[in-house]
Amino acid sequence: MMRKLKIFIAGLVVSSLAFVSCTNEENISIEEGKGRINVLLTDAPYPIELISSTYVTIDKVEIRKKTEAGMEEEKDSFIVLSEENMVIDLLELTNGITEEIAAAELEAGYYDMIRLHVVDATVVLNNGSEFDLKVPSGSSSGLKVKIQPEIHLEEGQTSDVLLDFDVSRSFVVKGPLDNINGFNFKPVVRGVYMGAAGRIEGNVTDTLATPLEDAMIKAWMPGETEGDSIDYISSFTDELGDYKIIGLKEGTYTVVCEMEGYENDTLKDVIVTAGESVSADFELK
Repeated sequence: MMRKLKIFIAGLVVSSLAFVSCTNEENISIEEGKGRINVLLTDAPYPIELISSTYVTIDKVEIRKKTEAGMEEEKDSFIVLSEENMVIDLLELTNGITEEIAAAELEAGYYDMIRLHVVDATVVLNNGSEFDLKVPSGSSSGLKVKIQPEIHLEEGQTSDVLLDFDVSRSFVVKGPLDNINGFNFKPVVRGVYMGAAGRIEGNVTDTLATPLEDAMIKAWMPGETEGDSIDYISSFTDELGDYKIIGLKEGTYTVVCEMEGYENDTLKDVIVTAGESVSADFELK
């Protein structure tokens, strides 16, 4: 039988995804010796309450096959998964809504990297202002995203990959928040093998039990840094005060909830297990 590797694209880190990595699919026939992949994209921009849409245009999705586990090939060997031109509004993909951007049957083996060709990006504010952003040359020629951990695709199995597009760090505001005059586009994307991932979800209210919308949630593993800063994963609450952060590798996390006009709240020692969801609720003063 063929192996399947799936790649999806999802909105906001608030997205949820069924944990279906490395499972057989009864209704899909897989050619012998190959597999299939789905890719997801995630997160939202800050300040989220001022922004109507964040569009990215992707015209190619590729994956790299390795010769053996832990060893990179001397020359990059990328396989095209999709060459469809796709315009995606990341803000429409929130709280469990995901969009498949590529699906292909692949040979058995190890896969460790996605190359995402982003050719255009646009931000639209609620007041109708629209900003066409300059895409860095490295992104248009191919944004390389490591899959962590790398996938060992076995015959007859399906594996899922999540692309977590951190919009809050990718779309950098220019000017004061009361007079935004543009954005810098610096794409920040992480690749996650969903077979080894869990999620954190919960609800945010004030002390009167009123749901708080657009509260920011940050999660990170203590000790992990990106340069001189904490390497965090973020999300925002919806109108009911709910949030989800998916595609988290196993481990112990610190989770912080922030919202203007309220005191920050922190939960430590939140344990994430692969294939499971852990609850983390907040009550802000």
